[in-house]
Amino acid sequence: MRLSTATLWILAAFSNCAIATTAAGVFKIPIHKNSRHRPNTRARAFKTLKKYGHHNRLSPRDFGRLPVTDVENDVEYYGIVGIGTPPQMFKLDMDTGSSDLWIPSLKCVDHNIKCARHARFDPSLSSTVTELETPWQIAYGDGSTVSGHLAIDRIKFSDITIENQLFGMADRESSSFLEDVVDGVFGLGFPALSALSLDEEDLKGMDAATRKKINSKGGIQRMNNAVLSSIMNHAMLPAAVFGVWLGSAKDASDSDPNGSDGEFIFGSIDTTRFEGELTYLPITHSKYWQVQVEGVNLEGEDMLIQGDTIIDTGTTLLVFPAKHAKRINSAIGAKSDPWDGWILPCDSNKEGSLEFMMGGTTFLVRRQDLVREKVKHKAGWCYSAVTATPGEVMIFGDVFIRNNYCVFDVKNLAVGIAPIRRQ
Repeated sequence: MRLSTATLWILAAFSNCAIATTAAGVFKIPIHKNSRHRPNTRARAFKTLKKYGHHNRLSPRDFGRLPVTDVENDVEYYGIVGIGTPPQMFKLDMDTGSSDLWIPSLKCVDHNIKCARHARFDPSLSSTVTELETPWQIAYGDGSTVSGHLAIDRIKFSDITIENQLFGMADRESSSFLEDVVDGVFGLGFPALSALSLDEEDLKGMDAATRKKINSKGGIQRMNNAVLSSIMNHAMLPAAVFGVWLGSAKDASDSDPNGSDGEFIFGSIDTTRFEGELTYLPITHSKYWQVQVEGVNLEGEDMLIQGDTIIDTGTTLLVFPAKHAKRINSAIGAKSDPWDGWILPCDSNKEGSLEFMMGGTTFLVRRQDLVREKVKHKAGWCYSAVTATPGEVMIFGDVFIRNNYCVFDVKNLAVGIAPIRRQ
């Protein structure tokens, strides 16, 4: 959930990882709401800028469902994932914009007491862990970092168990991570984006007991750095895809209080969540879930925007190059404030939609979803969901995904999109 205008320090490793499940059936990750969190569009825009420097018809059956929780005002979504034996539970950001799985370690409190707010992994409580001294680090252009050491253990969510998964234990986290509601990240991007790796040279530097333990688990070739590959290699999944539905706080009701939550479903799609047919868009860069945008319109006005965009569940807002963000925000009545960024009247026109042309199909984001929380010290003003980056990157985050069901097709390197079905 970090976007950087500089290049991430990444190492790519791609190998198989053994996966087991108790039985064929439902593999879902629910996503849940955190009522204590308060929205902060400025912070979300800042975090986003630190992060980045046809398909066969699927069965509508339920596979691999993991519900996810909506953090207040649709800021972000997390799923509950267990690591170790017995599993220690963590709130993890389900993030298609990154590829690594990492969680806080016990040591992180030694460097910053704020880490105590989060769940921390205790290796002494797991009978299946292999803790390594191999270091890892992700560094960002603004100097923020997360770093620590590697470990291998069992990962569990829904009915899926992943054996021998390589993951990062964070000993140090920058303030933006420490202040977040989630404990860590569950990256669902491509292996080429991964910052975690383990190779034969690492094995040579380990003590004999650790080498023996790793070999007993199948050796280095079984250690997979990208959790997405581990999931997609599951023999019981009918297809190497996952579908994402994100609910909206604006659509929740007394009869459906959890309408703002959502779910990730692995190996299949949920046809009840969208209208019509999915439009599949080929990936234009196999490092990200990146597809081509043919145009952007607002009430018939061409915004003169084309290019590639990243479909990113780990980003809250719609991110455009500065000139495009200015054009869209001006069209919806927003202004650029030197302290608060793009803001607009809370009672702005909320009728109509922002339209995105992709793959010959038009996808919508409701104008009401472009108006976010109130600016505390400016009565009557709210934050805009459209933010700017000094670079050329476009990112369609949760604001887009809440309006459009998304299928991430690993085998065919494509993203399927269709309008969500509203109750």
